[in-house]
Amino acid sequence: MDALETTRAAYEAGMGGFVLKSHNYLTYPLTYALSQMYPGLEIYGSISLNSPVGGINPEAVETAARLGTKVVWMPTISAAFHLSKSNSGNGLNILDKSEKLTDDIFEIIDIVQGNDMVLASGYISPLETMKLFGAAKDHGVRKMIVTHPEELLEDQLKNLTTLGAYMEYSFLSCMPLTAKISPMGFSQQILKAGVERSVVTTAFGQPVNPPPSEGMRMAIAALLDSGMSSKHISRLVKDNPSELLS
Repeated sequence: MDALETTRAAYEAGMGGFVLKSHNYLTYPLTYALSQMYPGLEIYGSISLNSPVGGINPEAVETAARLGTKVVWMPTISAAFHLSKSNSGNGLNILDKSEKLTDDIFEIIDIVQGNDMVLASGYISPLETMKLFGAAKDHGVRKMIVTHPEELLEDQLKNLTTLGAYMEYSFLSCMPLTAKISPMGFSQQILKAGVERSVVTTAFGQPVNPPPSEGMRMAIAALLDSGMSSKHISRLVKDNPSELLS
C-alpha cells in the first residue's frame, strides 16, 4: 500500500494515529501533507538509517529533527545483522572493530535526546542494541523501542526494560507468509516482557497483507481471543504508544 491508501484506511477506521515508516526515505514530508488532508488523524514521520539516506548519517537525522520527525530507526534492511541471515552482504554496523559505538552513533544519540525523539533499534544485533540503549540512557534519551525483541535472550530483555525501553511486537509475525509465531505465542511474548513496557504494531503495508488499520483490528482480536484483558490491550495499542509519541 502507498502512504495515501494507508492513511485513508486509517482515517476511515477511526484510528487515532500512526507512524509512517519507510526503509528507504524520510517520511515526514509525506506525513505533513497527509495530516492536512485528514485532520484529526495524528501521523508521525520517521527515518530509517539505511543506505538510501546515507546509512548512519547524523546530518540526515539532524535534518529530520528540524522538520519534526518523531522516530529514528537504526539500520533495518541495511543492517549487517539482518543481512547476515541471508548472506546478502556486509551491511551497516553501529559498532567499530573493537565493538564500541561509533562517533556518528553518539552524535545521533545526542540529536535524538535534544529533540525528544524516539530511538528505535531497527534490525541491528542484540549486542548492538544493548550498547546503543545503554549509551542512549546515559545521554538522557527517554524514549526507546526495541524493534525485534524476539531476538533477545531473557536477561537482555530484562536489562533493556530496566533501561526504560519498550518492546515492539508486530502482528506481521503471525501472518501466513511470515508464520514465525502463533497468535497465542504472540500474546505470551508480550506478557513475558510485561504489558507496561510493550507496544503492539502491525508492520503491515505490503501488497499481500490487509491495510495496517485492519491489521491492528486483527491484532486486537487475536489478543482478546488469547484471554488478554481489554485494559491491557488498550495499554499496548494506545496508552504506551501515546506516551512514546507525546
